[in-house]
Amino acid sequence: MTFVCVGCLAGSASAGEWVQVSCVNPDASAAGSAGWSTMLAGGGYGSNAGSSCGPGNPAYALLSSAAAVPVGSAETLFYAPPSGSELNGGAVDVAFSAFGGGYDASGTAVAYTPEYTYDGANVFFQCAAGLAACSPQGAAYIGTLTLPGGRGGRLYLSAGCGGNPGESCDAGGSEGTWSYVRMYWAHLRLLNTSTPSGEGFQGTLLGSEARGSADLIFTALDRFGPGVYTVEVSADGRTLYSGTPDANGGSCVAVGSEAGALMFDGTQPCRESESVDLALDTTGLTDGTHTLKIVLTDAAGNRAVVYDAPFATLNAPSNLTPASVRSLGGAVLEATPGSWSAPAGAGQLSYAYQWQRCEAGGEGCMAIPGATESRYSATADEQGGVLRVLVTASDSDGQSSLASSDSWPVDSLLPDLANGLGASEHASLTLTGPSKLTCTYAKRALSLHGQLLGPGGAPIADATLELLSQEEGLPAAQTVAFASTGADGSFTIAAPAGPSRRLTVAYRAFSADATPSASASVTEAVRAALVLHVSPKRIGSTGSIVLSGRVAGPLPPDGVSVQLLVRYRGQWEPFRSPRTGPGGRFRVRYRFQGAVGRFPFEARVVSGQSGFPYLGTTSIPAFVRST
Repeated sequence: MTFVCVGCLAGSASAGEWVQVSCVNPDASAAGSAGWSTMLAGGGYGSNAGSSCGPGNPAYALLSSAAAVPVGSAETLFYAPPSGSELNGGAVDVAFSAFGGGYDASGTAVAYTPEYTYDGANVFFQCAAGLAACSPQGAAYIGTLTLPGGRGGRLYLSAGCGGNPGESCDAGGSEGTWSYVRMYWAHLRLLNTSTPSGEGFQGTLLGSEARGSADLIFTALDRFGPGVYTVEVSADGRTLYSGTPDANGGSCVAVGSEAGALMFDGTQPCRESESVDLALDTTGLTDGTHTLKIVLTDAAGNRAVVYDAPFATLNAPSNLTPASVRSLGGAVLEATPGSWSAPAGAGQLSYAYQWQRCEAGGEGCMAIPGATESRYSATADEQGGVLRVLVTASDSDGQSSLASSDSWPVDSLLPDLANGLGASEHASLTLTGPSKLTCTYAKRALSLHGQLLGPGGAPIADATLELLSQEEGLPAAQTVAFASTGADGSFTIAAPAGPSRRLTVAYRAFSADATPSASASVTEAVRAALVLHVSPKRIGSTGSIVLSGRVAGPLPPDGVSVQLLVRYRGQWEPFRSPRTGPGGRFRVRYRFQGAVGRFPFEARVVSGQSGFPYLGTTSIPAFVRST
């Protein structure tokens, strides 16, 4: 038989439908006969039926003409849809013959759906010797039948003897039968609206910071459906994986499509429950926070987003051995970058250099403007300190920096020199403005203005000043900036952004001086920066939300404690106190307990925590609507 038909699978396809193929696949390979069975009603000697089928081997039911059979006798093929799916049309390629008969009796070849009942509500095609011709061949038909949609139930193909009770089919016939049906192939359109779901999400991808190839593990479910067909994983809309992780022994491989619906040759093509374990390459993502979305599609085209939440990646290079510095003679130093590694796929490594001037003990290092080559020549302004280099290694995802393991005292490279015109160890240094400041995190960088005078009030011009920063809770200060005095001894020195600290402008009269000759200080208190995100913004009264955020700034290795609160019945109620990671990020899942309304959430971080040199602060509220 051929697969050519007119009107097959009438109507348009939509999500929730799939096609089960029987006997022969569209590529002419064997499809099997899952879901098909036979039943007998007094067929008589030689009558039989067989539901097994394949290319050149149709399923069949026949009433043998080897002996007369009474009216009501039948041999029947029938198809029962799988649990959860409903028959909704399709096509079946058949051969019907019903040339047998007798007195008030006729051979019949009948197609029924949804029930095996001989009436107008169930019979949708028939051939019978005693009725009008069903084709130009009379009581025989060869071709494709279109199954009516929207009926549900089962499909029956029956060869029988019909007529008045008590009579028999005992004359005529064809091919040794009173009647027969043969089925060469069937495309059975099935309706199933099961919604896929997922549970048990875990793996290194969902850890604090995913790196390189990261695991994503979860269970994909399609209860009472044709099974999970595809899994799509994306980050910020970029596909990380799209495919069928479990082909179910080959059954979950579509054999074709028809009118938009996928075709399979089994009653349960894909697994209702499968463990998904994917290794995903994160090196194509920039370092930072992304949105991970997991979409499941079942064999019937039903789709569901089963995971939608933030995750973080960190694929910047890691240092194996730090940079080193060597002398090339005189005042010239040369740096080597050390050894670094990066995940496979993160691209080529490149290096950048920044020379720094530090205090004599190696603390308080700050960048020397323009000193960004692997070689550097020390200058007289740097005497009394030491030099080191900061190496930054970069790949396609991010960058990491580490200072050299060794440093060089400038005094070993250059002779001792006076600092400024009119240099004096009895100089005085004054600052304008208040001695105590409170700043927001965004405006914590500031400029200090003042004047350097010698004995008797004479200005000290062209002197180099250093800015020392002593962070709250740390025992020693570090040099963070330099500036030069003008002709009248005035200066402006820019302090880079930092935490709460004491800033001191210091002057050393001679480059080899171990301690400053004059200094002045200002105390800066910095308020912490805290951001809170809530997702989703609208849920049911027993749904879950994810609260995530970040405390900015350098934090201790074990992070800081953040208090989460919800405003309920007119007052703020704390409900969780997560601890951030060293990067300041936190993430908490919260389930509503039946409350409805618009609820504000906020996060708070308090000062005084060990290793946290900031004033406490409160985030901007984030709102969730519960219905």
